[in-house]
Amino acid sequence: MRIGMGYDVHRLIEGRPLILGGISIPYEKGLLGHSDADVVIHAIMDALLGAASLGDIGKHFPDTDPAYRGISSLALLQNVGTLLRENNFTVGNIDATIVAQRPKLSPYREQMTEQIANTLGISQNRVSIKATTEEGLGFTGTGEGISAYAVCLLEEIAAPV
Repeated sequence: MRIGMGYDVHRLIEGRPLILGGISIPYEKGLLGHSDADVVIHAIMDALLGAASLGDIGKHFPDTDPAYRGISSLALLQNVGTLLRENNFTVGNIDATIVAQRPKLSPYREQMTEQIANTLGISQNRVSIKATTEEGLGFTGTGEGISAYAVCLLEEIAAPV
């Protein structure tokens, strides 16, 4: 078994959609980034890649590559799932926490869980998405940005003979 940890943060700005956990969430601001800036998926990808000793999302999907400009992070997560299978890993579980003062995310957690599980081809009971605020403290608390943390457990599967 291998454990991985991921973290991501992006600034909130006007004029972009807010995408979290692969879901478009109604809000007056969105996250600034080269891709769709989905901090939840980015943290999960870094946790998965780290657990498998396969680097990080910057190595596989550099923000200097125009091919990834505006891309859905779910497409990138699907590629990470393929890398895991090619390296004989299966996802034991994923646990992610979103840190945002606003908007309230509880109505969207189930959809996020479903999107992530479906993208990775795992059951929904292997994915946990939580959300919290920072009680008005720090950049997330003042509404300047959103961050996410993720941990995962990977299980090595025997290579085909």
